[in-house]
Amino acid sequence: MPTTPRRYLGLLLALGGLALSPLAQSQTPQTAPPLATGSHESTFTLPQSQRQIEVASYVPKGADAKTPIVFVLTGLKRNAEDYRDAWIKAADEYGFTIVVPRFSKQDYPGVAGYNLGNLVAKDGQPNPPEAWSYTVIDDLFSDLEQSGQTERQRYYLFGHSAGCQFVHRMLTFVPQSRIQAAICSAAGWWTLPDTDNEWPYGLKDAPVAVDRDAQRQLAGLDLLVTVGAEDTDPWHKYLRRSYQAMAQGNNRVERAWVYYKTAEQKANRYGFDFHWAFQTVPGVGHDNAGIAPFAAKQFAAFERHGAFDVVTPETAPESTPD
Repeated sequence: MPTTPRRYLGLLLALGGLALSPLAQSQTPQTAPPLATGSHESTFTLPQSQRQIEVASYVPKGADAKTPIVFVLTGLKRNAEDYRDAWIKAADEYGFTIVVPRFSKQDYPGVAGYNLGNLVAKDGQPNPPEAWSYTVIDDLFSDLEQSGQTERQRYYLFGHSAGCQFVHRMLTFVPQSRIQAAICSAAGWWTLPDTDNEWPYGLKDAPVAVDRDAQRQLAGLDLLVTVGAEDTDPWHKYLRRSYQAMAQGNNRVERAWVYYKTAEQKANRYGFDFHWAFQTVPGVGHDNAGIAPFAAKQFAAFERHGAFDVVTPETAPESTPD
């Protein structure tokens, strides 16, 4: 990915990439500055580890520091520009700034480094939170905030496929993140929010304990679990078919419903407030570009009303394979 060195997330303001003085960090712009519109690629250096994250972004016309920000997490190919481009039309329609980090396979290798959060080091010891992939999103958002590119207090979060795996586990392990609302689309398999199933299919013996308070926070987050209604191929080449994954269902529609219902049942059992919703997207298979317009519309609804515009079904959706 070609990068613009030492810039703040490719939004190309004058402060980009330079170390801010304490005075500059403490000052908030009196008026929301206009942002450089269009598509950008940039590199962000994480403040504690000094690892670099490449970022693809898109800023619609008229955007300023009050414009809602949507972080988009990619599938296993980590093709940030493609995911960014799939959101451009919706970003223009609804007025969102899109930020898509690309976690390098060198620094965040494989499923363990990306989907599972880089929670464990190569020697098997737990990594500190600053090394987790999940904590990167708040770091990026804080950078936007400190550089004056956003006056928002929170951000929206979307992930598709492996990106959905990232998102739902991020919500599980760092529910205190500065998320306004999240949409998780079409994970191939899930970490169920219970301690009956062994990690990584559940939280039993997870490398980081998820206590009752964290479980309560997770249930109280505004999360929409979604999947294309036609994402029902039990033999999809990227669909995990281990015994534990198959116990969650034969395809992504079934597995998404199992994840949602497991969380709902747990919340009811322990008396947690439960703010999740579930919805399939008609006419869409396993396709980020097909899900993006629906997700953007739902974020726009949340921006207006503080809730997603969906009605969660009472029974499992039909998931007949093609």
